[in-house]
Amino acid sequence: MNHFNPSLVVAAVGSALMALAATAHAVPLNNAFAAQPFLDTSLSGTTSAARPELAGTVVADTQQAFTFTGLGISGTVQNRVVREDISGTLDFYWRVQVDPRSTGGGVSAFRLGDFGYAYLTDADWRIDGFGTVAPFVARLFNPASQPGGAINFLFTDPAVGPGNLETGDGGSRYFFLHTDATAFAMTATYDLLGGPDQTLSGGFTTYAPAVPEPASALLMAFGLTAVGWALRRRSRA
Repeated sequence: MNHFNPSLVVAAVGSALMALAATAHAVPLNNAFAAQPFLDTSLSGTTSAARPELAGTVVADTQQAFTFTGLGISGTVQNRVVREDISGTLDFYWRVQVDPRSTGGGVSAFRLGDFGYAYLTDADWRIDGFGTVAPFVARLFNPASQPGGAINFLFTDPAVGPGNLETGDGGSRYFFLHTDATAFAMTATYDLLGGPDQTLSGGFTTYAPAVPEPASALLMAFGLTAVGWALRRRSRA
């Protein structure tokens, strides 16, 4: 005869909750560098339901056209900045789309540089939203050789192939870097790898974390001082 064992139930529930928490929270990028030129981190994808902190307001969104000269590949890269509703910090998103008329193959890597190494801690891609191809690997480069902060998002299985630029069909999933930055500027760079021979595209600029301008910082400090003064005055009344 089987007997009910409460301790087994508690253990099973605990294991299930731990598994759920593991899928709902960020997996840190591997940065345990010794002499390696780069370290890879597997990305499993996430949603705003799994990570509610990602919900926010789009504060910048631009499209940049690219062409691989002589290769027959063209398309666009979407550059987006989202301010989180909960914390007010910024997340940086990108999406790659290849023109349906392209005949030279697909895009296999998005290579980001000068983003700021301190902000390269949390990368992933969105399961929800547009796109069909995900970057399952984030390749972080050793700061000894790339002190400005460099990371590659790899589309190796498969590459991002031709899609419909007007309807948004096809293309990559939105992939992102989650940061604690509060200001941004067009100071990072990126390029793409495409075609069967891993041809390098031209270079482009994109959004990256930035130090707030002195005027903005001064206004923020003034506002906080004013709030503190008002609270002290109210407490004395």
